[in-house]
Amino acid sequence: MMRSPSLYNWLETSADGFDAVCLDIDGVLLKGGHRLPGSRRLLGLLRQKRLPFVLLTNDGNHATSEKADRLTRAGLEITPDQIISCGHAIAPQIESLNMVGEFFFAMGDTGVPCYARAAGLEITRDTVALGACAGVIIGEEHYDWEPVINAVVNFFIDNPLSPLIVPNPDEFYPATGLKIHIAAGGIARFMQRVLKAYGVNIKPIYLGKPFAPIFKMASKYLDQQLGRTVMPGNVLMVGDNLSADIAGGQNAGFRTALLLTGVTSPDAISRLNPIPDMVFDTI
Repeated sequence: MMRSPSLYNWLETSADGFDAVCLDIDGVLLKGGHRLPGSRRLLGLLRQKRLPFVLLTNDGNHATSEKADRLTRAGLEITPDQIISCGHAIAPQIESLNMVGEFFFAMGDTGVPCYARAAGLEITRDTVALGACAGVIIGEEHYDWEPVINAVVNFFIDNPLSPLIVPNPDEFYPATGLKIHIAAGGIARFMQRVLKAYGVNIKPIYLGKPFAPIFKMASKYLDQQLGRTVMPGNVLMVGDNLSADIAGGQNAGFRTALLLTGVTSPDAISRLNPIPDMVFDTI
């Protein structure tokens, strides 16, 4: 594992060793909704060197257009097509399940415009209509958990083979006014445990980091940008989260760089798991 003070300074001389870069957003480019020092300069360097890049996020309740607007307001010039979110990754999943046009129940927000509808699904949030649904998607926030979770658990007792799609696999995420907010992954695993205790086994379909769907979409995007197939070992995944960014990047065959600007503190260096290829103190 190599450690260096600045990702920017290292990339100035080492970028030619890569075909493309994947960047996490929160903790790498933004923190608390504000631009991290050096993030605009980093994007400028990637553009100057004509090194294709894509942003990956486990934000499960915003469309890519909403996320791009947030980045723009923070002073970073990003377009929606440069972002792949865990919600965005639902489209190829629905196609692989041969469920385009099916009726799904959505728990919570799924972006504006709704990424599930954009993927070709019909969406309801009415628990009375759950019996007519082919599956369930877990979004984030803004729903009455107790009746909705009970209704969904009972739906899977009757329909254990129906898909439970979980765009954001995280247990929690930072929330305004709170220390954390329980995320879709935490809700999914809670329901899975309750159902298992009842004798029903379900297997949620996770889309975001560290799972494969979001990284497959990233690879496809980078292939299109370069007009050829990109070898995974020539892609650099930059993130601040070991379990999501670094583990996911390694599973995809990417080289990995950990930034100590987000959830991983310098104090954790001696016990990193998984171990990234590189560690940088700042951008």
